[in-house]
Amino acid sequence: MNNKEKAKAYHTAVSAYDVSTIEKMVEENYIQHNPKVPSGRAAFVSMIPTLKMHGSKIENIRMMEDNDHIIMHHKWVNAAPFGFEASVAFHIIRFDSQGFIAEHWNVMTGIAPLNASKRSLFDGETTITDIENTESNKAIIAKLINQMIHDDVEEITTTVIPRYFQEEFHQHNAMISDGIQGLTDAIQQGVYVPRYKKQQAVFGEGNFVLSISEGILSQKNTALYDLFRLDNAKIVEHWSIYQEIPTTDLANTNTMFNFQHRFQPSF
Repeated sequence: MNNKEKAKAYHTAVSAYDVSTIEKMVEENYIQHNPKVPSGRAAFVSMIPTLKMHGSKIENIRMMEDNDHIIMHHKWVNAAPFGFEASVAFHIIRFDSQGFIAEHWNVMTGIAPLNASKRSLFDGETTITDIENTESNKAIIAKLINQMIHDDVEEITTTVIPRYFQEEFHQHNAMISDGIQGLTDAIQQGVYVPRYKKQQAVFGEGNFVLSISEGILSQKNTALYDLFRLDNAKIVEHWSIYQEIPTTDLANTNTMFNFQHRFQPSF
């Protein structure tokens, strides 16, 4: 099996509460970046009975591959163990040289009502195309986030956003409507759009690129996962999941970032 097939088998096993398959796929000392779960295979396996008790299951929406990392956009149903009735999440797993799952990152949030443009946190295009443009698309998103970090609000709203986004792009943020105008209004209001501080990683496959950053949202340090779909070097669709970075009661010291794989564009 290739890594995408392995990832599918893995999340299928999680939804089936299949401990035997999970144990065969996960490296014993795998590194956990969910701050509420200890590292190691045993810690994750110990959660399976709770998932089974609540009937928690994964519905995979999108899956991308970038070298030894698989990026998954999931909907979780019966998500009570995570504090939600239903939730949407990004999960990233890294396979080691032996083909085992060696590392895991994720962010998760409850499913919100449709936004003003009638879009959810997970619907929209799923087909991966333009594989030959993977690296150039990743570079575009790296440059966008770099400017979001360093430019002021006026420059971002008048120059940066029109440069990178298609005029009527599809917006899946629960609080923002489609198009450049909806995004620039939100940035100017400074409520629903985070202040980016540092880009931690960029993953992509073809027309889909996931940027992972650290920033401030609602005055709280936050892990920022932004998924973009591009067409002809312009962003035509955007999904986001933002999760507060906890500082107490941590189950591990690995942080929500600390990626070995980092895309380094030349600006």
